[in-house]
Amino acid sequence: MRHPKLVRTSAAFILGAAIILGTTAQRSPSAEAFAQKPAAKAPQADGQGDKQRLGVLTVRLPLSVKSKDKPVVGLTVNNFEVFEDNKQQRIEGFEAPSRLPLDIAILMDTSESVKLKLPFEKEAAEDFISDVSTSIPPSRKRKDQMLFATFDSSVELHQDFTDAQEPLIRAIRKVKAGGYTRLYDAVYRVIEEKMAGLQGTEARRVILILSDGSDTASDRSLKDAIEMAQRYDVTIFGITTKNFTGITSGMVESADDKEMRRLCEETGGQIFLPALKADLFRAFAEVAQDLREEYVLFYTPQNQEKSGKKRIIKVKLVSASGHLFHKQGYTY
Repeated sequence: MRHPKLVRTSAAFILGAAIILGTTAQRSPSAEAFAQKPAAKAPQADGQGDKQRLGVLTVRLPLSVKSKDKPVVGLTVNNFEVFEDNKQQRIEGFEAPSRLPLDIAILMDTSESVKLKLPFEKEAAEDFISDVSTSIPPSRKRKDQMLFATFDSSVELHQDFTDAQEPLIRAIRKVKAGGYTRLYDAVYRVIEEKMAGLQGTEARRVILILSDGSDTASDRSLKDAIEMAQRYDVTIFGITTKNFTGITSGMVESADDKEMRRLCEETGGQIFLPALKADLFRAFAEVAQDLREEYVLFYTPQNQEKSGKKRIIKVKLVSASGHLFHKQGYTY
């Protein structure tokens, strides 16, 4: 099986030049596409998105608590209990809300199926970029950074990580729709080539997908995408426009939406299913708000054996109520 690799499509690109993984330098807004290369094996666990310090596995676990679609704020470390493989773990660090900066990848579906919805999606994405860029807490170590990529019959990087609004917005305004849908390939490749190299940093890694939720052409599977996100501690939010018409509401969640829900919730994120233009904008605003109110806790698993087996994470609320969102496991 062969799958694409991130390469530049501008005229100045020299065939065969390598992309440096995880760079945060601002790039030209010209698109970068995924070219063919031999498929790599599925990622083998080496910490699975968790920090390695002197050979000791330490888990960093971002999580959100919501009640009636609103973040539950003001919780302390005493409001949480963490279990790994049904064994309670000692929480060694806690941030409320997280002061860690954000590295956000915005992935926009530009396949033929979203052609009529694309103008609304562009407008909402621009609004999200403006919201995140102008609401930086003074305690952050650095500004949040975002990249913008699209997926249809190929996956293209239009703007690398930057903390500037203008190049991101220019890139969004230029894209057009057409082709098939490589959703899972997009998630896998963006993590592998643009976020895996960020693993040693203190930033929270987030992917925001805007799509109709229907993958039609990926070489990678839903399972591959989930495991890759869990490995590199990437939280995925999905805004699916499959039911979006701008004039109707009350649609039933489809099988494709359920796959998107699994992709999001198993990585600690959430899915949104807007049917109206106003709902679309509210979904983006809710993601931005959730990221500002996110908690992060740290623990060192009692089991330090590197077995290659998946470990299941569960978190319980103590003396508090709400719905928890966090990654549900990892492999080590």
